[in-house]
Amino acid sequence: MSELSLDQQDAESISSVDSFDPAPTLVQKTITRDEALEQASENIAKMGKSKFVDKLLKPAESKWLTEPILRVLPPEVKHTVRDWCLSHDPMWFNKLSEFIDEDISEWEYAVEVPNRRKDMAWCGMGADILRFYVADLKPLRRGLPEPERREIVNKVRRGVALFADFHDEKMKAMELEAHDLEKQERDSMEIERGAFATAFELQNEAIAD
Repeated sequence: MSELSLDQQDAESISSVDSFDPAPTLVQKTITRDEALEQASENIAKMGKSKFVDKLLKPAESKWLTEPILRVLPPEVKHTVRDWCLSHDPMWFNKLSEFIDEDISEWEYAVEVPNRRKDMAWCGMGADILRFYVADLKPLRRGLPEPERREIVNKVRRGVALFADFHDEKMKAMELEAHDLEKQERDSMEIERGAFATAFELQNEAIAD
């Protein structure tokens, strides 16, 4: 069983009492050597084949170059990855050096998953979230004394006000997400253009040699 490390965390908790967010959940996950090889072997096989291929591997490495995957790779494969990282990713070279000779076929790690009410499914522009505040009103049916009734009503009033803020934030987030997707598409096209330019440059260098 391993301790939770910074690069293994899925997301840092941003819960707070003011936002009524439940505490984050720690989820235990396990990865096997076969699973790691399935995810990474194709890219590892391309390492060091050519300058052009190495340039293409660099932008995509974050999808498979992770501690859980590296932990369970066979030692000889770890050495291959570390040799590549020496020239292309010093941070992972240093990290991989810490367990380069370990030979384990299974690794257990923890991922912190935030539980945020504003990330819950939105039904009818937030009806699912509003159910929480409606549920808070149920004690009023018991004929509570006026001070307790007032406390409950004020609590729900504050919650609905927060919901209105969340609604605005959600709309802004959706607009930002659409903008980011558009930017990612543009960046992807730029990467492809850069890759073709690099290939053309390397081809010219090969011809010149």
